[in-house]
Amino acid sequence: MKIKSGVLSVMLLAGLTLAACSGEEEHDHGDMDHDNPSSDEIRSLEVDLQTPESIQSGEAAEFTAHVTSNEEDVTDADQVMFEILSGEESLEMIEVDHSENGEYVLEYTFDEPGEYSVIAHVDAYQLHTMPEESVTVE
Repeated sequence: MKIKSGVLSVMLLAGLTLAACSGEEEHDHGDMDHDNPSSDEIRSLEVDLQTPESIQSGEAAEFTAHVTSNEEDVTDADQVMFEILSGEESLEMIEVDHSENGEYVLEYTFDEPGEYSVIAHVDAYQLHTMPEESVTVE
């Protein structure tokens, strides 16, 4: 009989402990702002990388990363960098600042004709995306 009452006491104590813990969790969730849905909103990160149709070596070309999150322009990305590649070789990483309307613009001059890739590395809202476009320089 003593063993059964000991087990019952332990189970009762465990139940009370769990009830106390779950009560604290409710209190912690009570601090959330339920009237403001954006505080719980899941963020997206989209980047539309725009490249010129034709590029001439020795002439400046403009590359634009239009950054949006949840269909709104991102004007305060943590970091936007353009990477220029020739084949698998990374030639340069260039950080750019916000221009306007969620656009981050790089003006770049290719010295030699060839096939290149441009990657926009974008960090915002603890998310990272890196769209890539191929470009032919004549």
